[in-house]
Amino acid sequence: MSQTLTKEAVAAHKKPDDLWIIVDDDVYDLTKFQTEHPGGQKILQRVAGKDASKQFWKYHNESILKKYKAQLQVGSLDCKKPAAAPPTPPATPPPSSQTKKDKVEPSAESGTVAPAPGEKAHEALESLDPYGALIPYADPSWYQSVREPGFLSRVPH
Repeated sequence: MSQTLTKEAVAAHKKPDDLWIIVDDDVYDLTKFQTEHPGGQKILQRVAGKDASKQFWKYHNESILKKYKAQLQVGSLDCKKPAAAPPTPPATPPPSSQTKKDKVEPSAESGTVAPAPGEKAHEALESLDPYGALIPYADPSWYQSVREPGFLSRVPH
């Protein structure tokens, strides 16, 4: 059923009772489908016998093409390249029994991992305390100078 056609052969099928179009180098016979087309018959008749790929993809997605391809496709253009076979991966060399890999086992050495805390360690810990941690309900010093929004500043304190 799938034929190899030329653009000239498809161009001969441009009448309402014999309507073929080209979409992505595939040829479709839409003679019986015209009445079912949601966009109307005139749209299909305008592109009859021509490449309608641009117009097709403007209004349709790939699922429409997949849905109707088996029913409506009559062939492909002669300029369409056949689907290339996927490249074969390079052969994997057979495992060599001579190059056996040694297992690496984790080992730990005794000793100190981190340096012991110095004299200034206590000062560093104090700087990590959250602000106001020493005084309950206290605001931090940087926050005490912040003014309220305009409407709150007019309220007497």
